[in-house]
Amino acid sequence: MNEVTIVCCYNNLKTYNDFVNTLKAQTCPCEIIGIDNRDNKAFTSCAGAYNSVKDQINTKYVIYSHQDILLTEPDTLAKFVSYLDRINADDILGVAGARADIIGFYSNIKHVLSTSGKIVDAGWYPVKGGIMECDTVDECFFGGYAEHFKKYPFDEVVCSNWHLYAVEACLHTKSKLLVGGGV
Repeated sequence: MNEVTIVCCYNNLKTYNDFVNTLKAQTCPCEIIGIDNRDNKAFTSCAGAYNSVKDQINTKYVIYSHQDILLTEPDTLAKFVSYLDRINADDILGVAGARADIIGFYSNIKHVLSTSGKIVDAGWYPVKGGIMECDTVDECFFGGYAEHFKKYPFDEVVCSNWHLYAVEACLHTKSKLLVGGGV
């Protein structure tokens, strides 16, 4: 049985299919839930889209991802899941995060510069392995225990568009539960 479900709301089928193909090439099997928001624009926010499928998640962990993420090494997902195995039930794990006490953000991902095509570190402060506590995580690729996200769905009022839903989830966890947050 798979341990993790990947949820992605997409508006570009080619980009989404490229993402799914990298997931299928992973050594760690996963369930994939794609939310098609191309033609009907059924959702006006990512929070609403993600909340709409929470009852379909039947795995220990859930990861929410942008459509333009590519897992370039076959063990990338397995490594991420190994970090999920080490967090607490109300922690939220991401590949990029920020701390209130430091300007900038931490990341272990790379991105392509649109002007030159050069591949560069995405964060101001690269994290080479390990877990670093932070206050919030970025929306690009994050998750945690599925039960946490079922019990505490994304706030569709505060996050009524396509941004900051992971930030809000981290801050809600820290303020209401007095535990967790981003890692």
